[in-house]
Amino acid sequence: MEASDYCTITTTTDNDENVELITQTLLQEELAACIQKSPIESSYRWKGKIITSREIRLDIKTKVSLYLQVKETIERLHTYEVPEIMMKRFDDAKFDYLHWIDDVTKKDPVIECASEEVWQ
Repeated sequence: MEASDYCTITTTTDNDENVELITQTLLQEELAACIQKSPIESSYRWKGKIITSREIRLDIKTKVSLYLQVKETIERLHTYEVPEIMMKRFDDAKFDYLHWIDDVTKKDPVIECASEEVWQ
């Protein structure tokens, strides 16, 4: 278990309903261990205009091996045409915290298959 096997995935959205949908889906499907939400104000260029809006940032704690599934789930549920979805690997973290993330998220199928082959 290396810290770099774990990550935070960040996305933003504009309403509480979308936050709740993304949060509950990721947790129920065991794709995330913890999701933190924070109100923010963003300024950005969109279709030739400068826009400032209130958003909600989600910081999703999970494993790197689950990134593609998390990304696909966010894309499927998100209200934005082009949602922000960024992954940042952990540089370091407490072993017990990483162990907890591992316990409450889906197991890596590659690891499970490899361990089954060893016992056969």
